Amino acid sequence: MYLAREEERMLSGEYGEAIAKAMKVIVEVGESLGAERLIEVSHAHVSGVSYFNIGDPGLEFIEDLARLGAQFSVFTTANPHAVLADYSGRLPALEVVEKQLRIVSALRAMGSRSFTCTPYYVRVPKLGEHLAWAESSAVLYANSVLGAMTNREPGVLSLLAGIAGRTYLGEAHRGLPEGVEYVVEIERPDDPSEAGVYGFLAGKASATGIALVRGLANLPGPYLKEFLAAYAVPSPAHLVVLEGVTPGFRMVGLAGAERIYIGRSELREFYRDADSCENPLYLIGCPHLSLEELELVIPAVGRVSRGELWITVGDLAPRVGELKRGVKVIGGGCAVTTRLDLLGVDCVITDSAKALEYLPKLARVRAYLMRRDEILRRV
Repeated sequence: MYLAREEERMLSGEYGEAIAKAMKVIVEVGESLGAERLIEVSHAHVSGVSYFNIGDPGLEFIEDLARLGAQFSVFTTANPHAVLADYSGRLPALEVVEKQLRIVSALRAMGSRSFTCTPYYVRVPKLGEHLAWAESSAVLYANSVLGAMTNREPGVLSLLAGIAGRTYLGEAHRGLPEGVEYVVEIERPDDPSEAGVYGFLAGKASATGIALVRGLANLPGPYLKEFLAAYAVPSPAHLVVLEGVTPGFRMVGLAGAERIYIGRSELREFYRDADSCENPLYLIGCPHLSLEELELVIPAVGRVSRGELWITVGDLAPRVGELKRGVKVIGGGCAVTTRLDLLGVDCVITDSAKALEYLPKLARVRAYLMRRDEILRRV
């Protein structure tokens, strides 16, 4: 791999052990993937922040970097941590809380600006800007909606990229592809929850290549956010070309692409009867809500008579805490990467297709999908 003179000095340790360690890993990963050089980035976003995800090895790795004096050299944000609030009076184990706070403290000491899975609400990347983002939903939003460029980075690599200010020159940093392998047409979704289901189905149908998707033009940001978050669950793609949305989408060739149609009838199986969920945790905010979405949701919420409602947002949101009985706005936390079963949660009703897929695996609870307006009517 070609390295600029400054990058050689960084790798050799002239700028300290932390930067040298970061560069060593980034260069080795880039070389293994055939990257010809590194590229400077202006914003890193770190995933793998929940203690339930990374455990003691992850905690030790982050704290070791902090002890070496590591500092983020570019604007850096991080994914949400585990939820540390109680559920119906039942708190997380003290050891979990203590270790989660140590992870947060170490990242803050290194210069992390915020804990959220929607870093584009904290700082909006510019068209053509090079990033080093982990968190699949944010990667797809940056590349597909904003026209920025980021690899779908592993969590550790994004952390090290924040320190070095560099990542490897991968396919994502070369802009839009000349052509796509799939053209997926969907019916226009009626709400963000439906957009998420379409996203999951589209991602599953086009999981071996890049797709152009029709049917999302002129829809609000929350629809695109939910579509892309769910799309990234079955698909490893770093980009979805959204017709009418992605900057430069008209320049992408469609010749030879496989054509796929996804209709409304295919959504029904996702909306199973949630009545068996007798004492539910209602969850809104996967991915995190914007402040505008939060201001629309809060007035529509009453007191929750059965279970609780959690609304998850970034940690910079001005309104967090328990708003009414059983209604909590949780800043900087992620319910999906929290062991909800240990809090006594049996089942979750959510408006997020991404959460629907991940909750049983990560939070170890049953999950049901419901449209947001229906959730708000229930509470």
